[in-house]
Amino acid sequence: MSNSPRQVGLDWPAPARVGLRWAKTLFTPVAFAFLAYFAWQARDDLLSVVSEASLPLLGLAAIVWGLLHLLSPALAVFVLRACGSQVTWWQAFSTHAARLPARYVPGGIWHTVGRVMDYHESGVQPRHLGAFVLLENGLAAAVTLAVGGAVVFVTRGPDALGLIAALASLAAVAALPVIRIVLNARILRLPDHLSLSAYASGIGVVAIFWLGAAIAFLLYLNAFPSSTGDHSQVEMGGIYLFSWGIGFLAIFAPQGLGVFELVASELLKGGIGFMGLAALIGGFRVVVLVADLIVWCAYQAFVRFSQASGQ
Repeated sequence: MSNSPRQVGLDWPAPARVGLRWAKTLFTPVAFAFLAYFAWQARDDLLSVVSEASLPLLGLAAIVWGLLHLLSPALAVFVLRACGSQVTWWQAFSTHAARLPARYVPGGIWHTVGRVMDYHESGVQPRHLGAFVLLENGLAAAVTLAVGGAVVFVTRGPDALGLIAALASLAAVAALPVIRIVLNARILRLPDHLSLSAYASGIGVVAIFWLGAAIAFLLYLNAFPSSTGDHSQVEMGGIYLFSWGIGFLAIFAPQGLGVFELVASELLKGGIGFMGLAALIGGFRVVVLVADLIVWCAYQAFVRFSQASGQ
């Protein structure tokens, strides 16, 4: 059985693939360079803030993010089972955890591609995988922008950024029913069909995941209390979701690198200035990396222990 991305609904026209690949390849070092420049320019403020960091809160942020890996496979289970493919939670978790290092391969898509290949090898039909990829990406953008945009608008009011956030939130809410219509009409088609209840379950899983992600981000920011200004926890959580959603839509930026940090630091007014705040927010990626690494190592250790015990 062939395992090409083309067969599982991930193929784009060749010029678009090449252009996007080059854009991501070029943008990644540029984004890192700008964040490094920001950190250098604001080094005195950053050193002052970091010296007061709460290690317990940083540890809790990593723990919360690590626990989210137990929830992530639930979307694949709900969607693929609803489409007619039999996938267990352990199967979904195994491919999710085993492929975590692929998140950090340049391009930003290889964790998804790797999991799709694994599911395809286990017999999941290509159109079911196409539905899963659409929902995993579409719902992440829709939920974060819908909730985050609404929070930003409510807390900021009708200024320019608040209105942009409100429009993004309304567009994301409007996209939710459209995603299911497109999925059933263009990807699954009869007799396969994603029911409304299964779709609602998928939205619920994604919403809970991003609530947990926002909590992890809040724990991270609260570890540096002098950096957050007088923003409420709800406002900072909403800014995180909205900024991540905008970064996700910037397809030239792998995992929203650079875009997420710039949007969030523009919306958050802390005590260390725009550059320092952008660099500090970028540090949250280190917490995510540590959590991902711990989960991956724990999974590898468990697999090796299980194999040794079975011999």
